Amino acid sequence: MTGPWQPYLQLGVVHSMAFPECLGGDGPQYETLQQICHDPFFDAVDVGPINDAAVRRDCAKLLSDCQMTVTFACQPMILRHNLDLNAADLGQRRRAIDLVAGLFDQAKELGAGRIAVMSGKYVPERGAVGRFVDSLRELCRLAKERVGLPLMLEIFDWDVDKKALVGTCATAAFVAKEVRRDFPDFGLLHDLSHIYLCHETPAQHLPLIREYLVAVHMGSSVSDRNHPLYGDHHPLFGMPGGDSGVAELRGFVKTLFDIGFLRSGRRPICTFEVKPPLGVSSQTALANMKRTWQQAWWTL
Repeated sequence: MTGPWQPYLQLGVVHSMAFPECLGGDGPQYETLQQICHDPFFDAVDVGPINDAAVRRDCAKLLSDCQMTVTFACQPMILRHNLDLNAADLGQRRRAIDLVAGLFDQAKELGAGRIAVMSGKYVPERGAVGRFVDSLRELCRLAKERVGLPLMLEIFDWDVDKKALVGTCATAAFVAKEVRRDFPDFGLLHDLSHIYLCHETPAQHLPLIREYLVAVHMGSSVSDRNHPLYGDHHPLFGMPGGDSGVAELRGFVKTLFDIGFLRSGRRPICTFEVKPPLGVSSQTALANMKRTWQQAWWTL
């Protein structure tokens, strides 16, 4: 592409992945958010829970002043507390619903336009999908009533790392279709790195969710079981042994154009999810994202 990307999409960063010291809701939330918000390369950011009320208030003002498009991510909290929205035990499902819904006010305060969630653990049982759909419907209702925000579901792997119930595009499409019967603004979020861990390819499987896809993450993964970073650790693009570099990102973006997700004037959020490995700074990870993107875009 010879022209700018801004007419087609909003580039963003998953804040707590680029700055993993903030993953639990504490740490230098404001200072690290500043590094993203003050960089005009990025128009969007995924934020998670911010535990301190005063810091959260400052971050909300920063995001608003910098005119950032915000998504609120519940996935880190779901993973940290091992929550399961499709658990067979009603008490476990109730706890998961209550804890996720308890974050909705933070999402509203931080100016989010959507709230992201994930499924519980994969089990080879047909009833699990039905239970998960019921949980999503309740969360969609609560989010609409309390804060007026729509939900989206992130697709993870089903047998490698996170081992989530919704780990294929076919399952995701079924879930989205069912939830949209009552909540038409519900959508799906997929990640380039998760596609490889799901044993899928963008060109083969993104068409299955084209009508439900509302946002994407862009990252890498490692499918080699003998690699020390095997799984869903979001290493740097182009890392030896990693699944994604310039060519894979370019192919992903091309497929997003092919299915109509990217088109002039629509401007969905395309967010980088890259975690600096041990000994690598967050600034290096940000530079890695930006240069990989520029090369992929220019050669598209």
